[in-house]
This record gives sequence, C-alpha cells and structure tokens, in this order.
Amino acid sequence: MIPPAVEIVAVSQLPAAPHRGLWHGPWGALLLIGDAHRLQRARFQGPQPAVAPPATPLPPPWGAQDPLRLTLRGTDFQQSVWQALAELRPGERVNYSELAARVDRRSAVRAVASAVAANPAPVLLPCHRVIRRDGTAGQYIGGRARKHRLLAWETPTGVTPNVPDTPRCQS
Repeated sequence: MIPPAVEIVAVSQLPAAPHRGLWHGPWGALLLIGDAHRLQRARFQGPQPAVAPPATPLPPPWGAQDPLRLTLRGTDFQQSVWQALAELRPGERVNYSELAARVDRRSAVRAVASAVAANPAPVLLPCHRVIRRDGTAGQYIGGRARKHRLLAWETPTGVTPNVPDTPRCQS
C-alpha cells in the first residue's frame, strides 16, 4: 500500500492532537499524531525491522480519508517545499536542485534541503524520494537503511535503482 494522496493545510498554531496511532510497513512503525480530521506529524518508532513487512492500512480515524489531510505548521517556504514533496509520485526521485526549481527558488538549494529535513510527516510527505545531485541517497530522518528500503518498496522490482550510499567514482 503506497501512502494516499495528501492535502496540506497550513496553520500558524497546531490544534490539540488527541489521536495517536501506529502505522506499520517496510519502514517499521510510524507514530501518527493528529485530531479526528487531520494528521499533524509522524515519528519513526523503534528500529527498522530486519524483514520488510507489507504496509498495513492507515489506522483510524485517518484511514478512511481520501485525500489524507495534514495540518502543518511551518514557514511559507517550508510549506511550499512540503507541498512539492506531496506531489512526487511513488518511485519518482528528484535531487535538491530539481526540488528547488519546482518551488521556483533555484538558488535556495540549501534552504530546500533544510525544509526537507524539517518534514513533520515522513513517509506521508515522501522526503525519502529526494536524493543528492551525485546520485547518492544522502541523509534521512529514519536513517539511510530505512531510506533505501522505502525507495526499493516503491520500485516495482523491489530494488533501489541508482541510489548508492557513497558517491560514484569518477573515471
């Protein structure tokens, strides 16, 4: 199960978040936090499992929502980057420069990288799909192994194409 389409609502202050639920999948367990209508954040819980289990449906009350609604607090710039992440298709890879171009801020590559790193809802906002320009996976809030697993999970063959951990050798 690939995460559902996402709708982002920007807020200046997050409302109370009385609902919590665990969402399990190849990434391990993801703690989801929000209210009955919108998710506000997600956090990885524990280590990545040794064997990649299939993804379970999103837990209630969010599982029946289409699109999944996220209430996120961040700057206008962060919101634009997170919206661009939400628009990435499963299996699509972009580098930070390409993402900067998508938010019409070509010279703000480092700021884009910072906004990606501040993603409040990993997996749901697929920051794992952003790689370095040299083709390496780069850092990830859940660790590089988890990033590779997520990328492989979204690929029909189950193999992460062209995303090594270290830069390619120049000949």
